[in-house]
Amino acid sequence: MAKQKQNKTKVEAKNAQAEPKRKKISRKRVPNNYWEYVGLLAATLVLFATISLTIGDFPISMELRAMSLKNYTETSVHDTVAQPNDTASADSAASSTPQPTPVFADSVEASVSVSPNTLEKTYFYNRPDTSSGEKILLIGDSMNENLRIRLNDYCIKNGHEMHCVIWYGSTTKQFGTCDTLAHFIRKTGATYVLLTLGANELFIRNIAEKRTGYVKHIIEQMGNLPFVWIGPPNWKDDTGINDLILQHVGPGRYFESKKLSFERKKDGAHPTKSSAFNWMNRIAEYLGNDALHPIAMTPPDTNYNKLPHTTILQMVRE
Repeated sequence: MAKQKQNKTKVEAKNAQAEPKRKKISRKRVPNNYWEYVGLLAATLVLFATISLTIGDFPISMELRAMSLKNYTETSVHDTVAQPNDTASADSAASSTPQPTPVFADSVEASVSVSPNTLEKTYFYNRPDTSSGEKILLIGDSMNENLRIRLNDYCIKNGHEMHCVIWYGSTTKQFGTCDTLAHFIRKTGATYVLLTLGANELFIRNIAEKRTGYVKHIIEQMGNLPFVWIGPPNWKDDTGINDLILQHVGPGRYFESKKLSFERKKDGAHPTKSSAFNWMNRIAEYLGNDALHPIAMTPPDTNYNKLPHTTILQMVRE
């Protein structure tokens, strides 16, 4: 028994001597590997940035804009915009909460006639020859994230150019209280406008009373250009936003998306990428055959999955 205890004591002493060495080795090796990985990552980022700047083809830009619309008095109302994952009823969605303050487009170089004491303006655009294809402006809310990719496939196939503007969380109220839309029409030289707006306003009470003025101003900003307003992909019955828009844009200029079936993301509102592609296929069919101003929309042979030039507008909260 004494011999066993003696052997055990020797083993413990041997382990005690070896342990500091192992710790010392680990303290040396871990920092070396860590800094090697950090250096490799930094070098990769620098290389990527250098190549990107050399190519000069960033598909996404960020813009902050300043208020420009004059002679406009906004009514003092507070609307609740139901969030995409909101499962409450329309009644609960109508509780009053203040709207965020948006960032607006700066002054627009357009021929504008202003009637005294009214919101009415007339925008005139010089529509160039489009024999070689249209310059399409896809502008609106977050629904454009995947629509833009599939639309770009159609543009590549049919010889069109396109620019996309995404204003996250935007509504007709944001677009209807500024000249952002007219600004980007001028900036991009658009000859055809596709407006995706209304998904954030499905559950607002008294929608006609609160949104009619905004819808009218949005339409006025497109002036004499051909356009199609793409309605929201309803995930519930709305309180009238679809009917309101259709009433003012007229037939041939409104694609009623709510009649389609969609596969949704986890938020329950946004279509999945594949579903958004199918959505765009239906829109393209409408543009080529049923729109008031049809354009070439031959289905592409493949999915290029290439992002078009995109501008992101941000919302600023007070």
